[in-house]
Amino acid sequence: MPNSQDFFYLSTRPELRAAPLVLLHGSGQDEYELLDLGNRVGMDRPCIAMRGPFTWESGYAFFRRHPDRSLDYDDLRIRTEQFADFLEQAVETGVLRQSPILLGFSNGAILAASVLVHRPDLIAGAILLRPLTPAPEASFPDLHRQRILLIAGAADERRAPEDALLLQRQLEKAGARPTAMTLPTGHTIAEEEPEAIRNWLAENFAAS
Repeated sequence: MPNSQDFFYLSTRPELRAAPLVLLHGSGQDEYELLDLGNRVGMDRPCIAMRGPFTWESGYAFFRRHPDRSLDYDDLRIRTEQFADFLEQAVETGVLRQSPILLGFSNGAILAASVLVHRPDLIAGAILLRPLTPAPEASFPDLHRQRILLIAGAADERRAPEDALLLQRQLEKAGARPTAMTLPTGHTIAEEEPEAIRNWLAENFAAS
């Protein structure tokens, strides 16, 4: 079973002092998948691109799914704690100079949302691209200080229209005020997505 030492990552611009981005790829991808997006939206801040701790399809994933692709919530909780331990150690050792902003896509967005639910003290905010709620029946903890961007795809073949709405409502009930938007795309990064993320970062986490 992986532990916090099993997370592999690439680090760029570690000398910068703005709130860092931690990139979390989707299922079957790897640490390179979101590097271009991270560079396009975060050239003014450090960036760490993570690799999921176990193999999945042609790449990696951060937690397991059942054979029918439904979420394995028990495994998700275990992986969340392991990743939270990694984040905590990264701040303690200076790999991250401060609490990061998680930028996750699909599988990575679900992990990021799970960190919001279980260890919100470890992060400054989250950018959730094509997420699912990590806990459909749960009440989230107090998140009124968390800044969250949630982006759904109008033609996303892997998500139902109500998926993003359920997560949005859970976040709002917990006191967060997520910026939620739906773009005309499927389960891929839309052409206009980097600009939307850049604008949100500039408004909420401007580099000093």
